[in-house]
Amino acid sequence: MILKRLINKSWSNCEIYTCIRQLGTLKATSTSTPVVKQYQNYTCSNLSIPYTPTYYQSENNFMFQVLNKIPLVDNSRLAPSLPNADDSTFTSFLNSDWRNSSAPNIVNAFSAVKQYCIVNKIAISDTRFDKLVDGLMDHCEKLKDQELYDLLKCLSEYPPPSTFNSHNFHDVWSCLDDLCSWKLPNWDFNTIFAVGDVWFQLRLGKLADFIFESLDRLTRKADQLTKDQLVHLFFYYNICRRKTIAFNVEHALQSKINEMHVDEMAVVALGYFKTKTKIKLETIFRTMIEEVGNSAKGIHEMSLSAIMKVLRFSGPIRLVPEVNKMFDKLYPEMERFSDIACLHVALLGTGIQTFHPNMLRKCCQKLAENLQNLRIKDIERTLNVLTMFTFDPRTTPDVFEVAFEEIHKDNRIGEMIEYPKCLPAALYYFSLKGRYSYKLMDRILAEDFIRETYGKLPKLLPLQILSLDCCIDIECPDYKGNRLTPYIRYKAAKWLTEWTPSTDQWKKFSLKDKLFLDVEETIKKIVPNEEFIFIHHLLPHFSIADIVICKENGSFVTPSSLKQYILGDIMRPDLTDSKKWYAIMVLSWNNVIRQTTIPLGHTAMKLRQLKKLGYIPVPIFYHQFTYCTPEEKIKYILRKLV
Repeated sequence: MILKRLINKSWSNCEIYTCIRQLGTLKATSTSTPVVKQYQNYTCSNLSIPYTPTYYQSENNFMFQVLNKIPLVDNSRLAPSLPNADDSTFTSFLNSDWRNSSAPNIVNAFSAVKQYCIVNKIAISDTRFDKLVDGLMDHCEKLKDQELYDLLKCLSEYPPPSTFNSHNFHDVWSCLDDLCSWKLPNWDFNTIFAVGDVWFQLRLGKLADFIFESLDRLTRKADQLTKDQLVHLFFYYNICRRKTIAFNVEHALQSKINEMHVDEMAVVALGYFKTKTKIKLETIFRTMIEEVGNSAKGIHEMSLSAIMKVLRFSGPIRLVPEVNKMFDKLYPEMERFSDIACLHVALLGTGIQTFHPNMLRKCCQKLAENLQNLRIKDIERTLNVLTMFTFDPRTTPDVFEVAFEEIHKDNRIGEMIEYPKCLPAALYYFSLKGRYSYKLMDRILAEDFIRETYGKLPKLLPLQILSLDCCIDIECPDYKGNRLTPYIRYKAAKWLTEWTPSTDQWKKFSLKDKLFLDVEETIKKIVPNEEFIFIHHLLPHFSIADIVICKENGSFVTPSSLKQYILGDIMRPDLTDSKKWYAIMVLSWNNVIRQTTIPLGHTAMKLRQLKKLGYIPVPIFYHQFTYCTPEEKIKYILRKLV
């Protein structure tokens, strides 16, 4: 600890803890401020993190039940509960001279009063524990491995204090955390996992250095772990969330994944997802997908959600047929799953752009019936699924109507303040369907909202805000509310649009760049003069530029009227004469449902808005155009220029 080094490197940890506890008036009252707050520049304990289960705690508790746990021994050898315990006996017992006692007696003392504390809901942050905690600080380095485990196990069964840095509690767990970390190099795998499990039960897995350091040691020896130990390791990745999963761990997983049942795979999946690490090996993807399908009739909804989340995050694009087979097997079972589990199943399709209408319709019907009970974040995700595939599930009640009503309710204001980015996202998804809420758009386009949510710099502005502001010019002529300034819109468009590919660009060509250049070269063979070709972002809220050509009386002419615009403007064609304005859209794989010509939501909106402005949209689909010969490519484009 930094404080220890500042005081004197030769002091023992116990002496330092004792010194700290004697510095202030910590023991004056039960509401006194923990002394560690006097050293908040040196510790993280000034953070006010509630020591209570949060939303994800139930998920972690379920995953913990899946683990094959290995306790060191049972606790039957510990001292029995304090006989004839009452308040007076309890106080008198704790007021003993524990500083002159021994480590085994102190461990037994915590065990002896445990039942009384559970019944009367007394946490060790109670000032009556001060002397016992002082004694523990003096003798903690003398604790043997079994005594250390017994004490941690005992503390995990006590009523939890209000925060992790509560009086007494912070001193105890910090001291024991250091002790566990010191002993770690001498422990075998089973001991590490047994002690690590208790740290989770103390709800300190994210804070304890022992878990963090255990991950370091176990990761280096991942190939030596058994299947059960490997599942344990992924559980620790999940609760720690401060380390990404190394490739040697994934390689070890690849050799053990076939031995795991679906709940164990869910623990693995959550480890990947919570550490924001993508699965890289196809074998792991394939095994998870097959196991979910084979276990469809008995899979737990939390296991299903965990695996769906990591599949969506990692994007197994090559396994789309296997995913569809899995959906076919899950389809009859969807009624028994929770709304959240159904939502994660539906969201998987967005990650790999595969459309399974029957599954999506059933999920949306279930969500539509309970949308009022879902968080604003989940409503936003539901809209994401529906608008990506331009799909109307025709639910009863109508899922779009219910969602639109929910985001307008006053009782949602608290959620919107807590998750301010959800409302702009939800409004953006509604705009993909051509539906707008002027009241809410006025709120999120206000300068104060944008500055507080995203910051002052235009480069931090998300696509949703820019898109909604641009849509006002095209589809909301009677809107009178807040707008982006021209300067912010120009700067935001510069950050959110992509450079138009060129043959002399310095960066490496992507497949999308090659497709665009191929289309451009083909058009140059059709149009007699390059001056007749105009390439720019007609709609600044779409990242890819369009290729514009103009015909008058069957001949190509210069689209000169577009040259008055700059990036960030909605570029409107001159409709005062008989010209035909063709906006050629180069659609790569992420603009359409995979291997189809069905546009995704943002592409469908672009087609709609180009038509509204007076252009004739000409979509060029990658899977139709790429495999043609040069002559066939010319004919392909000419057929569309009618």
